[in-house]
Amino acid sequence: MRSRWKAVLVAGAALALMVAAVPVMAGIPDITNSFYVPQSGTVASPAEGTLASRFFRMCPNNDGGASLPNNARIKVVVRDVNNNPIPNVAAADICVLFNGGTAAQGFSGTGADSVISNATWNTAPLCPDLRCVAADAATDATGTTYITFGGSDVSTPGVYVRSGNRKWGHYDTALPVYVLGFQLSGRLTSVSANGTYSLRIKSFDWTGGLGAVANVGEAVTSVDVNGVNNGVGVNNVISYWKDLDHSGAVTSTDVNSINAHITHDCDTPNNP
Repeated sequence: MRSRWKAVLVAGAALALMVAAVPVMAGIPDITNSFYVPQSGTVASPAEGTLASRFFRMCPNNDGGASLPNNARIKVVVRDVNNNPIPNVAAADICVLFNGGTAAQGFSGTGADSVISNATWNTAPLCPDLRCVAADAATDATGTTYITFGGSDVSTPGVYVRSGNRKWGHYDTALPVYVLGFQLSGRLTSVSANGTYSLRIKSFDWTGGLGAVANVGEAVTSVDVNGVNNGVGVNNVISYWKDLDHSGAVTSTDVNSINAHITHDCDTPNNP
């Protein structure tokens, strides 16, 4: 009898441990089942993939128009190891992560390291310190939320509402997306495989601000504009970043687009 009761107690303890473990596991993002997807347009009927990422271009003033148009965003889906959604993950715990600047400027870490988003080297005009481009709202019952790059309102996630703190310059070949400290993989569409997409946002300020020189970052200058003008019809390693509409080539459309943003910086035309 004693051995039988011992077996029952051991089994009961094991079951208790399993039951206790389920909520813990349920709150931990699984990087195989979680992901992000480029989107634009309405939340109800979004465009995904290259139809969405063609709008991923940024003016350091975040002034709208050709800058992050059409609700440019990523959809973020957070699921656990059992592929169950994780709701109520706080917006501040879901980020496109920036270092703030380059190693030459004294910045380091796990975020994008050639995006310029600091007030240390950019004081006149003063630019915001931006490290986390946070989610619009907490994850919903399906484990879903959005990061609308230019800003949003918590009551309408996925819809652009300009934020004066969402300002940065230059670009990086991959902008990492983190949830609760876990780095997520991108999907080109919601039904694609993980790893089929890496987040990139092009910039009208594509040339400068990477060195330890004050007040040359986060601004669209004649150097940026002339570089795009001179890049029309040229195909080289930097042409990708001058192709602001993601058409596959640098054209007059890109020239017209950047011309509309010349002289824009952290306080022009909108302050903040």
